[in-house]
Amino acid sequence: MKTLILVVLAFVLSLASMAWAQDNSQSGQGQMNPQSGQPSSQTSQTNQNTQGGQNMSGTVSRDRKTFTSDKDSKSYRVNNPQSLKGYEGQHVAVLVSVDPDSGDIHITQIEAPPQQ
Repeated sequence: MKTLILVVLAFVLSLASMAWAQDNSQSGQGQMNPQSGQPSSQTSQTNQNTQGGQNMSGTVSRDRKTFTSDKDSKSYRVNNPQSLKGYEGQHVAVLVSVDPDSGDIHITQIEAPPQQ
């Protein structure tokens, strides 16, 4: 009888722990941010709300703080202007993540066309 009670108790506890783990993974807690190595709950809101992997082409501003898209001539604020160092005033193709709340972009990859 004691064995049966212990088995049932172990089963109930394992179900509860699985449900708790699944709840944490869905809410974003307990996951690590691959860029910073910190838990995602401690990252900035910009990093949490990004939509990744959008290709854009356009022109980098002289101060590297904005990027103007060729497609719609929209100007985006760049949240990591250091990534555009050396591309000031140039036309480039970039892979970005866009923050849907603020409209800021995070440059993840940049490619300049060959100079003629």
